[in-house]
Amino acid sequence: MQDRRNEGGFIGILRKAMVEIRGTTKDPTRGGLLAAADVGHAPLVAVIEDEPIVMIGYQMLFESWGYRVVAAGSAADVLAALPSGNSIPDVIIADYRLRDGQTGVAAIRAIQDALGRAIPAILITGDTGAERLREAAASGLPILHKPVNGAQLRDLLLRSLLPVE
Repeated sequence: MQDRRNEGGFIGILRKAMVEIRGTTKDPTRGGLLAAADVGHAPLVAVIEDEPIVMIGYQMLFESWGYRVVAAGSAADVLAALPSGNSIPDVIIADYRLRDGQTGVAAIRAIQDALGRAIPAILITGDTGAERLREAAASGLPILHKPVNGAQLRDLLLRSLLPVE
C-alpha cells in the first residue's frame, strides 16, 4: 500500500514534478523536447539561494524548462558544486539578501572573479526598503521582485542567454 501522507503538501508537489520531468526535458531555446541524453548540452544555470525550499523550487523549475542547474546557498558552494572539467555557468541567478550579511551581488561577483568571466546574472529580491533597492539597482544587474512571476523570469533568463552583439 502506498503512503499518501503529504500528497498535497510540498513532498507531494515535489514528487509529482519529479515524475513529470523524468525522461525528457523542454529545450529552453527552441521550445521543443530534448532527449535526456542531450541535457548535457543545455545551458547551465547557477542558483544562489540560502532558503532550501526556495532553492529546490528554482532548481526544479529550471530543470523542467530544460536547463542544467547547480544550486547552493553561497558562491563558494556553487563553485564547489560545479561539474568537473571546464564547466562555467551560462547565467547566475541570486537572491539579493543572503546569510551572514552577504548579498547576491557579492556572490555573483565572487563567481565571476573565480572563473575569470563576466557571466550574465539576475538578482531576485523581496526587499522593499529604499536603501536596499538602491544598493541592488547600483549593481547594474537586472532585478526581479518577489513574488517572482514565472513568465518574467523565463523571459529574462532567455534574454540573458542571448549572445552579446
